[in-house]
Amino acid sequence: MAEKALASLSISSLPPGIDLPPLPIIQDGSIERRVFTHSSFIARPRHSIQLFELEDECRDNEKLELLGDSLLDSAVVGLLQDMYPNLSPGITTQLKSHLVNNSTLRELCKCYHLNERLIAPAEQLPVLRNGEKVLANLFEAYIAGVYYSYLKYGPGTSLVSTDTTSTISMPTPPRSPQFDLSSPSHTSTPIHNGNHVDRGRSPTRGEAMDYLEEWLRPLFQPIAQHILNQMKAEQSARHAESGGTTENQDTDHNARGANARLNQWFEHKEGGIPDYAQSKAGDAWKVLCIATDRHDKKWYGEATRATVKAAKAVAAYKVCAQFELERPEFKA
Repeated sequence: MAEKALASLSISSLPPGIDLPPLPIIQDGSIERRVFTHSSFIARPRHSIQLFELEDECRDNEKLELLGDSLLDSAVVGLLQDMYPNLSPGITTQLKSHLVNNSTLRELCKCYHLNERLIAPAEQLPVLRNGEKVLANLFEAYIAGVYYSYLKYGPGTSLVSTDTTSTISMPTPPRSPQFDLSSPSHTSTPIHNGNHVDRGRSPTRGEAMDYLEEWLRPLFQPIAQHILNQMKAEQSARHAESGGTTENQDTDHNARGANARLNQWFEHKEGGIPDYAQSKAGDAWKVLCIATDRHDKKWYGEATRATVKAAKAVAAYKVCAQFELERPEFKA
């Protein structure tokens, strides 16, 4: 399938010159320290059979990373649904995987200079501050830290910019699926800021998630567009390598489900089902469809495509087109 082919593509994570939204602050000092503490700093046993950790062993960012991973997945899946509501589930899954993989998160961690604040044994810091998995985990732990900090204190009055020397107000992210998210005119009023929170009650988890998304959505929107454009380009290149043209793309669209319709007609009206023969043609697949009608006349359709499924559908579609001309009652 096309989804499997795209899964192995070499994708550049961040668009060049990306304008990152400011980093939300973590107001709780103890949470912040835990976010930046690598497990090597605590040096707890790695193969303990205890179900629960001791209190002094819960001071690194591993549990925060676990929560941050889930929060990030939720935010990114929601963003992709809003941006591309008609994108196929398989391609959506591939796109989400590129957005939240270790390589992308490592680059974001470094762009925000979070790696420079990592707490670990001095002799290990040079290696850990560049480790892909370490920095990806750190970025996810920071997400969880912002979430917990919001639940405890509500939203901060400002955000820290990427140069860590100034503060900047919260940007308004795109949030509505009925609008084109690439248009700056289609934005909504931020749900939370220092003036709009009811200080007489504790923030809810839903509000904490909304607060996170006000940072994560404008952060991942341009990255999603960048990666999807690369996926489209790679798909077009693969299609061209297998003989694809604009005309072929139209044919592929019209051929969806043609083999199922042809098989059904022949089974019920012609006394048998078509035969399909497939063979490798370079990086593509060639499929020959042979359909024998009740008068023993043979009908042929051949197609070469990147996948067997696509080639089979087009080959069947070509038989349908020929059959339709001679047998007007056939409407497959």
